[in-house]
Amino acid sequence: MKAFEAAYGRLLDACAAVSAAVVLALTTLFTLTVILRVTAGSRVTGDVELSEYAMVLITAFAAPWLLRQGRHVRLDVVLVNLPPRLAWRCELVGDAMGLAVSLLLLWYGARVLVVSALAGTRIVKEFTIPEWWTLWPLPLMFALVAIEFAFRFRRVLHGPRRARAEGGQL
Repeated sequence: MKAFEAAYGRLLDACAAVSAAVVLALTTLFTLTVILRVTAGSRVTGDVELSEYAMVLITAFAAPWLLRQGRHVRLDVVLVNLPPRLAWRCELVGDAMGLAVSLLLLWYGARVLVVSALAGTRIVKEFTIPEWWTLWPLPLMFALVAIEFAFRFRRVLHGPRRARAEGGQL
């Protein structure tokens, strides 16, 4: 199991690298757009639409990695004031709920993706593309997040009986 978890951690590192590459590409696109607008007076079409799609990719690839790193949004104000054993139980409940919600969203996202692909639904804006091209990252993200919640649950279950320390807290 430790080998699988280590390999999974490397996969999430690769996901973070993809997310960072998309941020770099988006930043480069916006820089070029501004340069072209100022120097040549021309407008680049599709930059706003591409940024919308890029935001989905950035979120989908960064979210599981951020969860793994403990850098997600987390409010510890209650946990730090609870007795350690009760805080530990809250961690278990939180991870179980996160796993359940992630699995539900994975199922829903996969269903929407398949329906869109089978129906041939298209998005018509500056670009005309199949809708499923914009939907495929969501089931992937929720699958990876669900796996991470399962690992988190396991680590808390077999770890010290207190709230986990994340984001430099505790």
